[in-house]
Amino acid sequence: MSDSSQFSRARSPQQKEERRRHLLDSARSLLLEIADLRDLGINELARHAQMTKSNVYRYFESSEAILLEVLVEEFAQWRAALEAGLARGRKSGAAIERIAKVFAETAAARPLLCGLISIVPSILERNISPERMLEFKRTLLSVRRESALGFHAFMPSIPAAVFETFVHHAMPMLIGLWPLSHPGEIAAKVVAASEMAPLRYDFRRDFEAGLLMLLRGLSCETLSVRAMPSLTG
Repeated sequence: MSDSSQFSRARSPQQKEERRRHLLDSARSLLLEIADLRDLGINELARHAQMTKSNVYRYFESSEAILLEVLVEEFAQWRAALEAGLARGRKSGAAIERIAKVFAETAAARPLLCGLISIVPSILERNISPERMLEFKRTLLSVRRESALGFHAFMPSIPAAVFETFVHHAMPMLIGLWPLSHPGEIAAKVVAASEMAPLRYDFRRDFEAGLLMLLRGLSCETLSVRAMPSLTG
């Protein structure tokens, strides 16, 4: 786009969707360039998209709303990668280990997804309307249910409801591990010292280990419940 005049007010639904898509694509490209996702602002996005600030606000109520929309798209792409990863290991054994491995590696492969998830409760949910909040929470419910069903299809011995609990606890684990494994410049220099080795985190390795412990615990609990004798038997 050579200048912002190309983005006069959209009239048709198609034009509006094109503007909205352009803003999301511009936001994504900026997010891949900046060090801190929280630095994305409406002014910078407007300049990058070659649109006026007022035009940006026609499509998104805040920078947080834009970030949430990018996150929703990231969730969809991650779900597809997760499903494909599980499908590749369907004939192999060690189903619990496979789930933890694929979950961790597909998440680690999408740093934008992890970065956005890590600031959802502290940043992204602070400046959006109740309507947008409800829409986003419904998306989270959908992601949880679809992921749980996918895990259940891969490992039918564990109910989908148990896998929903698994995803429920996996998300805060991700939220905490991502910033710990990507410390700021000063913190990174400090923990680089040999004596600080216990304080270092490797996201993919530690996330997979945490997921595996969680899943093994839930699996054992499920098997124990099934093994209990019926009170009416």
